[in-house]
Amino acid sequence: MTGHTTQGSKTGQPFIYGLTNNQCVWSRAGVVKPIACINAFDCLGCAFDRKVQADFDARGQSDAQPAADPRTVRLRMLMNQRKCRHMLSGRVAYKLCGHGYDCVRCPYDQMLEDNGIQTPLSEPLCDPASGFNVARDYYYHHGHTWARVEYGGRVRVGMDDFALRLLGPQEKIELPGLGEAVAQNRPQAKIGRGGHTAQPLSPVDGKVLAVNAKLTGRADTANQSPYGEGWFMVIQPTNLRRNLKNLLFGTESLAWMDDESQRLTSLLSETAGYRLAATGGEAVSDIYGTIPNADWNRLVAEFLV
Repeated sequence: MTGHTTQGSKTGQPFIYGLTNNQCVWSRAGVVKPIACINAFDCLGCAFDRKVQADFDARGQSDAQPAADPRTVRLRMLMNQRKCRHMLSGRVAYKLCGHGYDCVRCPYDQMLEDNGIQTPLSEPLCDPASGFNVARDYYYHHGHTWARVEYGGRVRVGMDDFALRLLGPQEKIELPGLGEAVAQNRPQAKIGRGGHTAQPLSPVDGKVLAVNAKLTGRADTANQSPYGEGWFMVIQPTNLRRNLKNLLFGTESLAWMDDESQRLTSLLSETAGYRLAATGGEAVSDIYGTIPNADWNRLVAEFLV
């Protein structure tokens, strides 16, 4: 992506990380007028997708009753051409459908979903905000966790640069089990250092599909790469559009991070007689461990809830 998008989260329309096309597959196929995808290309869970196909079925597919509706004609033409949904969305350059658009039975569809979880993450582009890094096109929870909406509607989550610099390298990170439910604004994991613990909050509702096994043996991976290899888990959301309206995105996340940095500076000055200073344009990597008399519980209560 080039430049920082200004699309806000309050629209509830998911911004899919790393995908430049946001047009509904039925629009790309010419079946309906141009509209943006509202479900992060999770066609199997999309009410609009079901409506398009239901309308097609209701109008009849038999030769005895040819459809006069141009949308139905276009849909028939599409099925004859057999262009895969993933080709229409722009995720793959070329693929023909061999399952009559029954993606539930399609091994290719399942392969793409599995690969999306297992593919190693590259470092995203970040913007600086008062000494802390803000990853572009990520959503942010006020408790300093992030959510990255990925193709197919899944959401990858983790802790942001601010929180991990604030509490420093962790000795242990405990994640929920596969299939467990998480809820927005509720604890999703437990981190620990030197007998202290904290429970970062989940940015979305949903079910855990995958967890980052690297964090089991190397919890500090999260500190080294908070927006990349240090991710916590992948979630199948249950209320994505509603949840996104409660998160920060784009320029608003930068302004919020500036405010959080100022709050932190005031707090440290008040409680520890210390003023936070940036080193080389970035905040120190372990604020709790560096600043004398820093209060873990106060820091967690102020910024992670």
